[in-house]
Amino acid sequence: MQFTKKSLQQTTLLLLLGLTIREVFSFWTGHPYDFELWVRLGYAMIHGGNPYGFLGPAPGLSFANLYTLRDSATIAYLPFWPLITGVLYMLYLTIGLNDRFLYYLLLKQPTILGDVALGYLLYSYVRLRNLNTSVWVLRFWMLCPFTIILSGIWGMFDSLAMAFVMISIMTTRHLKRAFWAGLGTFAKSIPVIYAIPLSLKSRRNWQSFLVAIALPIGFSAATFAVMGWSLTTVTSALSYTVTRSGESMSVWDLFFYFNYQGIIPTLDPFVSDLLGVLWIPAVIIFTLIAYRKFGFDSDYGLIQSLLVVTLSFLVFKSRVTEQYAIYLLALSTVDFALWNRKRKPMFLATAGVALLYLVMNNFFLIRFLSPVYLDYGQIENGLSQVIGPARLALNFLSGSVFTALNAGYLINILRSKSPGAISAS
Repeated sequence: MQFTKKSLQQTTLLLLLGLTIREVFSFWTGHPYDFELWVRLGYAMIHGGNPYGFLGPAPGLSFANLYTLRDSATIAYLPFWPLITGVLYMLYLTIGLNDRFLYYLLLKQPTILGDVALGYLLYSYVRLRNLNTSVWVLRFWMLCPFTIILSGIWGMFDSLAMAFVMISIMTTRHLKRAFWAGLGTFAKSIPVIYAIPLSLKSRRNWQSFLVAIALPIGFSAATFAVMGWSLTTVTSALSYTVTRSGESMSVWDLFFYFNYQGIIPTLDPFVSDLLGVLWIPAVIIFTLIAYRKFGFDSDYGLIQSLLVVTLSFLVFKSRVTEQYAIYLLALSTVDFALWNRKRKPMFLATAGVALLYLVMNNFFLIRFLSPVYLDYGQIENGLSQVIGPARLALNFLSGSVFTALNAGYLINILRSKSPGAISAS
């Protein structure tokens, strides 16, 4: 991939601008639940704690305590992220500067660099196929408020996992593609939904599929054995995330919202768990549908298949959080830039609705000030008294619209005939 002097300057400028914007927010913002969990996690990793058990406050570093019996201070991820936070805490100790904001800055680097790297990978993939739209892709990702908030302010690492997925997409050799797909799953378990499309170009590639599945399992098992973590606590934490329900950026929020309104009772735990696993057969079925319609061999077929899998996951997952939209936006950015410009309104509407939900669900982003303003909860409580019902109603509405857009996008893809039939005019 060759660059002219002008394109190199433009690319460098956008990357530096995107990185700078995220870094500006990095050390003094964070989500009072998730980012506080990362703070505790790194400390616990070095002080003999079990990340799949209760994580107590980190002395001199913690800034919030929102945890309850239902949402306890523990993680539901594979060991990749605990290991990363542990290394960052060791780096913090090595530097020797006793400043919690330095620790926050270090914890944000994987989320920020992962997001910037994902933007560059999307740009590179598109540039090799359409030079004219590649700069738009990079500009969108670097300057998109949604991606900036998730990586630089919230501190979520989904972009890092998706970056591994993009490397897998850009890799041609079967085993290497399966390796990067497996690494994406090890980073965060959501990319496991892409294991089949990324590793099975044909029915004969079962070896690659086994690599994509065995890698995260093997790395995790080795970590559990070396660290001596109880398998019982690990499986309990991981199984919880599979069936987890509650407020959702989807139409499934109706169960929470109508219960809040007193219209319906709380769901029976069995029904809740059943809804929680509905996405699994849905993803399997739609993966088979995608294979029959598009195959996994061509660039177009693979991206469309991955979109079908992602959209089915988002439609049928009972609890969809804001960061799940990263996977959809990354793939749909490529789809829009290369093949389907007529989907632009749907693409922009999806990004806009996700941003609206993120802002409203997090009280106009006030809670992200929690590392520097410990009384942020008082502002949230005041807002709840004034706009509480309206906020929950808007969350339900925007989540339902997000699901409707996903369903519409899914139908649009499955009705498409070929790249030429739906390409940009």
